[in-house]
Amino acid sequence: MRIIRYALALLMLTIGICPLHAAQPRVNVALHGKRFTIGAGDNRLTVLYLRGTPYEMGYAHGKLCAKEVRYLAEQVAPMMMLGMGCSPSRVDAIWKLYAKHLRPDYLEELKGLADGSGVPLRDIERLSAIPDISQWSCSFFAADGKATEHGDLIQIRALDYTTDAGIQKYPALIVYAPDHGVPFVSVGWLGFAGVVTALNADTIAMSEIGDDWDKQTNNFDGRPLTYVMRDAVQFGTTLQEAIHQVRDYPRTLSILYCLSWGKTGQMAALQTSHDKCYVYNSTDLPFPTKPGMVYMSMGMHSDWNAKLGHVLLQDYGHITVLVAEQIMHQLKTGSLHAVVFKPATGDLWVANATAHQMAYDRPFLHFNLFEALSDPFFKQPMPSSTAQKTSQVPINAR
Repeated sequence: MRIIRYALALLMLTIGICPLHAAQPRVNVALHGKRFTIGAGDNRLTVLYLRGTPYEMGYAHGKLCAKEVRYLAEQVAPMMMLGMGCSPSRVDAIWKLYAKHLRPDYLEELKGLADGSGVPLRDIERLSAIPDISQWSCSFFAADGKATEHGDLIQIRALDYTTDAGIQKYPALIVYAPDHGVPFVSVGWLGFAGVVTALNADTIAMSEIGDDWDKQTNNFDGRPLTYVMRDAVQFGTTLQEAIHQVRDYPRTLSILYCLSWGKTGQMAALQTSHDKCYVYNSTDLPFPTKPGMVYMSMGMHSDWNAKLGHVLLQDYGHITVLVAEQIMHQLKTGSLHAVVFKPATGDLWVANATAHQMAYDRPFLHFNLFEALSDPFFKQPMPSSTAQKTSQVPINAR
C-alpha cells in the first residue's frame, strides 16, 4: 500500500494536480466581468467590462470568452506565426525577453486569462508576443483648434493588417477599471489583453504605426508595443505622463505613436526605436503640416504619409468625425479596424473588418467611455479581494 500511495503521489506531481500545490483563489466572475453586444445585424460588436485585480480581470475575461480566447490563441496565432515564418520556439524566446520588462500585473492578468479560459498559458503568451514581431502598418492623425470644424480634438487610428488569419472574427471593446491606474477602453479582440488602440478616462487617446526607420537597432529585449501602449493609457493622466511611459522605459523595435489629451487639446507624434525616441508636435514635424495637426501613415516618410498629409491639408479647418471616417475610406487605410476618437467627451466610433469587407468600408458604431464607466457594474461594492495582488512596477524597468 505504501508503494501504491507513493506511485499515486508521484503521478499527481507529474501531471500537475498535487494537492499540496497552492490553488488560485476563486473569482466571482459576475463581480469582475460583464459581457454584452452593441449594434445590430451584421454590425454587432462585443463589449466586455472588467474590473478588479489583474488576476481577477484576466480570469473573468477568460471565463466569459473562453471560446474566443481559444480561437485566437490556438487557431489565429499559429496561422500568424506560419505567415511570418516564425517558429513557436522563436516566439517563446522573444516572449521571455519581453517578460523581463513587463509589469508583474500584466503577467498575472495573462495567468488569469489562461486559468479562466482553460487555454494553456504558453499559447496566450505566444499570442501576446505576435504584434511586435509582425509590426502592423497603419495610419493616424490628431487635429484640434483651427484644424477642425468646431475646434475640438479629433484623432484617428487606422489599423492596417491582414485579415487572412481571421483575427477580425471576434472584435471587442474592452473596458478596464483596474485596481491600479486609470480606467480605459481598448479597441481590440476577445482574448487579447494588450493594447493597439485605446482611450482612457483622463482623455488620453493613443494610436500606433509600425516602421523600420531605425531597424539596425531592433532588439526584442524591451517592452512590446502592445504593453508600451497599455502603460501609456493605464498610467498616463496627462500627455506628459503618457509620453514618459513611452519614452523613458525599454522599448523594442521602430514604432511610431500618436498621443493626444482631450482636456487641453495637446497632441504629440512619437518616433521611437529600441534606442531612440523623438517627440514632435504640429510645429516641428519634419514634413508639411499646419498648426494643431500631426499625422503619419505607413511609416514616417512613406508615399502614403504624403498622401495622408495632402488630404489633411485640403480638409484643414473642416475636419469632423464624419470627415475623419471618410478620409480612411478614401485612402483605404484601416483594413482591420478604423477608429475615430473625440477624447474630451469620451466618444469613439469604430468599424471592424469582416471576412469579406475591410473596416474602412464598413459602418461605424458609436461608444462612450464615460457612459460605460457610469454603468452600475462599475459601481458595485468591491469586497476585499482574495486574489493575489502584485506590484505595479515591472521587474527590471521601474
